[in-house]
Amino acid sequence: MMNLKCSLLLWVIAVCIGLAHSSPLQETNAQRLARGLPPNPPKFLRDLLPTPALGARSPAPSPHPPVTLTGKLEVRSGGGTLGHVRNWATGGTISGINFLGADQDLLVTLTYNPSHPTEFDIVATNAKFPAPLNVGAGSSSVASVPTLAAGVKSSVGFTNVASTPPGSRPVIPPKTQAYVESAIWSIDPTTHQLKAQWINNDGSKPPTVLAYDIRANSLFFVGDINAWNANNDTPASAVNLFLVPA
Repeated sequence: MMNLKCSLLLWVIAVCIGLAHSSPLQETNAQRLARGLPPNPPKFLRDLLPTPALGARSPAPSPHPPVTLTGKLEVRSGGGTLGHVRNWATGGTISGINFLGADQDLLVTLTYNPSHPTEFDIVATNAKFPAPLNVGAGSSSVASVPTLAAGVKSSVGFTNVASTPPGSRPVIPPKTQAYVESAIWSIDPTTHQLKAQWINNDGSKPPTVLAYDIRANSLFFVGDINAWNANNDTPASAVNLFLVPA
């Protein structure tokens, strides 16, 4: 009987100890120090922060659709308008300004991505000349690859060219006799000013200035307008290009 009572007593003591260890209550640091125990270990910062709601996500911005514009190409200098890019059926095609009436103005269309308004084509829509119909830059022959650079007098024509990929170096498309680039354009979405970026054969991106020789009525691209003028009897002026309503 005595052994039974001792066993029962030990069982009760074990249960009490187990309940004490499983109790969710935790002593304060002051209580622990009063008992000669070290303070509680610090909680991690994440335990102090609220639990984030599951599945909550920041809304993603909606993609902007492409923008398509149509109109004429207007050449400006010093804040004034010189005229619109011409539309000739014969030699010279678009590489000059029209002085023969509005029916000789070139009409174009372009489409660009609002988040990246660059490296797109400008396409003639009323061309009196045969294809290709892209407004771009091209050499006069395949004798050498044109290179634009500061301090260099070389030039590349402003002319109608075959389509080339965005970021392309000069290529010779099938059935052509020149190095060309078409997807060279960028646009200011507010003012609709157009700028070109020629890419050299080594992949460099030089200054690409649209120049106009008023005596020859000729539009072309140079890397350095001063270098060009220093090496030519007929000086040219840097001009700007804008898309305007037809």
